[in-house]
Amino acid sequence: MIRRLSIIALLIGSLALIGESLGLDLPSIAWFFSLGKGFGWASSLLLIVAGLFGLTFLPAAVKWNPVTLQRFRRFRSIRRGWISLLILAGLVFVALLDQALVGKRALVVKHGESWYFPAFVKQRYAEKTFYGEGESETNYRLLKERMAAGELDGFVVMPPVPWAPVLDSDDQQTVTLETRDELLYRPGEERAYSGRAIRYYEDEGKNRIKHTDARIRRGLPDGEWLGYTPEGGLVLRASYRAGEKQREELTGEMALEDFTAAKTGDWIVVVYPAIPPMWEAGHFLGTDSRGWDVLAQMFGGWQLNLKAMLIYLTLTYGVGILIGTLMGFWGGWFDLLSQRVIEILENLPFLYIVMIVVGVVGVANMNLPLLLGVICIFSWTGLTYSMRALSYKEKERDYIAAARLQGAGTFRIITRYLVPNVLATLVTIIPFSVVGIITSLTALAFVGFGLPETYAQWGVLFDDGLNHLSAGWITISMFAIMVVILLLVTFVGEALREAFDPKKFTTYQ
Repeated sequence: MIRRLSIIALLIGSLALIGESLGLDLPSIAWFFSLGKGFGWASSLLLIVAGLFGLTFLPAAVKWNPVTLQRFRRFRSIRRGWISLLILAGLVFVALLDQALVGKRALVVKHGESWYFPAFVKQRYAEKTFYGEGESETNYRLLKERMAAGELDGFVVMPPVPWAPVLDSDDQQTVTLETRDELLYRPGEERAYSGRAIRYYEDEGKNRIKHTDARIRRGLPDGEWLGYTPEGGLVLRASYRAGEKQREELTGEMALEDFTAAKTGDWIVVVYPAIPPMWEAGHFLGTDSRGWDVLAQMFGGWQLNLKAMLIYLTLTYGVGILIGTLMGFWGGWFDLLSQRVIEILENLPFLYIVMIVVGVVGVANMNLPLLLGVICIFSWTGLTYSMRALSYKEKERDYIAAARLQGAGTFRIITRYLVPNVLATLVTIIPFSVVGIITSLTALAFVGFGLPETYAQWGVLFDDGLNHLSAGWITISMFAIMVVILLLVTFVGEALREAFDPKKFTTYQ
């Protein structure tokens, strides 16, 4: 196991450096450099050094204690927890696919004789690379439509969800109405359509020009009816009731015969954000009020939570285990001083402190490491109590006394003997810490003290859904994914606690 982890660390660090050097944007691996070149080089080199150290100095395999192996077998026998762990592992793997699964940049573009892979390179191709003369980045969804229509030679392969998690607005979508029994219907609906509908002139090039704008009620024209020239001028203003024309006023901008004879397309409905789920447009769960795709934001929020878990658990458990273990192992003045510091931190209002820091720094200037750093300052204290109590008990054991007699120092005793023997307690706590960090980030974003809009956040979606209750797909989607993730993590935590509980599987004789 140690050899495999060392090889994985070595590969990830090497790929991150190679990708940065060659200008590649590799899924998930490029995240190291998204926080800055300094952080990227430092973290990549650290992974490489850790991998080489593990391969050189650490044993190839872990010699698990028979008791520990028995506990893991018990965990696997608890089907609810084991299946939940497998599902979570699958969701983590999906998140690691990154822009290969969700993104606005094409995976593959074949234009003429040239091949491009925009999603996997840092280079951004301007519109003039494929069409037009613009310097702005290519809209690959539009490029795909134009190539599919035969306007350009080649093809485009987009990700399954062709929208970026943030800052990718879809301002307008259309639905073509269909005629049944001389009534207008939205596709798939049994009730005749009511609302506004538009027809456009045909063969007017790329920009569609409005021909008719009418109010429809129960599938028939009912109310105001407006007609326009190809130049945009008003031709006529009419009024209908249940499909019957009541009056008509001509403006003289265009002959009525020419207006009536003009070729037009079908009746369509323009849908503005928030847009309900539309599979043909790639909005599988709809959009929010800004026109951002809900599924893409949920995916980006899940990635953000995974990054937060990694940083949060590393910092919180690293500091908590170290200080808690030393408190119990050393005791004395270090124990007393640490307890006073912990009491001060625990009596500070955590949420208010975070809000004050975010307010002073500004939401626009916040980033994930800074926000998690503030959260971790107040999160490690609870772990120290468990580690302190366990250290007080374990340091009196015979194996610790034997290690001391052999000349082992404090660092060796803690890392080689003490911490491994309290691992069971740590394993059972981790899932509930994961639940805590997910709910904390969601709550902070919900009240407006989270990260800027360049980060996809579940709390922002919750807030948008609450402010637009008529767009029920936003709140329902977020509630469903939040419940599923938290239930899966909780099931894993309960199964671990049950499997590692010595009282449940111990009898006195």
